[in-house]
Amino acid sequence: MASHTYELYFTGRDDPRDGCIIMGEDTKHIFFEFETSISDYMTNAQTTISSERKPVACFEWSMGGTQLGFATIGNRHFPMSNLVMPGSSASARQFCSVDGRHFEWRSCYDDPQSYDLFTYNVRIAVFRRYPQATPVGPSHGFMQYTLVHDIPLLEALMALSLNRWIDWGQRVP
Repeated sequence: MASHTYELYFTGRDDPRDGCIIMGEDTKHIFFEFETSISDYMTNAQTTISSERKPVACFEWSMGGTQLGFATIGNRHFPMSNLVMPGSSASARQFCSVDGRHFEWRSCYDDPQSYDLFTYNVRIAVFRRYPQATPVGPSHGFMQYTLVHDIPLLEALMALSLNRWIDWGQRVP
């Protein structure tokens, strides 16, 4: 990875859709929170992704939160499946960023709960599930990355959340 590597810590609940707080710093303070609510007698579920306590994106789940639905980032509304399209191997899923770049999360062979993010075969981020104490409390994972653009970082975190949810048993909040 490039010489300017930044870190994010995953705190709160170890659930990629609900109660997960992601914080750290790159060129500025980073704080994301994933919160899922279910309404209408278990038929509608929505995950709100907030940055600094302000909503910036959401997942609208189908079938009461058990199936992929639609994602919204700003004024873009698209199928959630666009964030987890088939990748270069059975253990990889890709997405295309709003800036046209293609990214691919690849599950690590020796640790299927860890992922590497690539663009054009260059690794630009790693996510590791690693419980540890941090200055802000216990963390259940961390991400090292070189992305410093807001939207591609948000897209990468949303795609990572979906990959974790799909691979780790599709827990419904």
